[in-house]
Amino acid sequence: MAQATQHPPTRGEKYRAECIRWMADFTPDLFVTFAFNRSISMDEAQAIFEKFHGYLDRKLIGRAFLRRPDKRTDYIATIEKPDTNIHIHALFKMSKIQKLRFCLIADRIWETLVKGGNLNIQTVHCAEGVANYITKELRPETSDRLLLPLHKEVSPSR
Repeated sequence: MAQATQHPPTRGEKYRAECIRWMADFTPDLFVTFAFNRSISMDEAQAIFEKFHGYLDRKLIGRAFLRRPDKRTDYIATIEKPDTNIHIHALFKMSKIQKLRFCLIADRIWETLVKGGNLNIQTVHCAEGVANYITKELRPETSDRLLLPLHKEVSPSR
């Protein structure tokens, strides 16, 4: 029987493996797919998703959510299939009460922002499995599809 020869991992495979490890270590609570069900640009998709996150945190935390970044929900998200059926997969990390409230209010917020759009919300049972799934199209050359919360971005020191 011939043995399969193993090749060293490519740059893309290494990148994806690191993303999977990082996302699994994030220990997400929810895996959510945001479907637009229409053709839009990646920039539009990202802007709508960020608006969703703001509306969500306003509902969960209150009007002062921008002044309370430590209380905000966290996520790691990827944009997938931007040229055919654009959608966003997101891994959310939040408290138990936020998770419950998310499941109660998220559909309504998304419908307000994206008429005809829909969400698929699932509890995460295997972080590595969902990380593997949402990184299937992620490579160094597509890293612009990786989304992180604006309140977590590091601003340059003055």
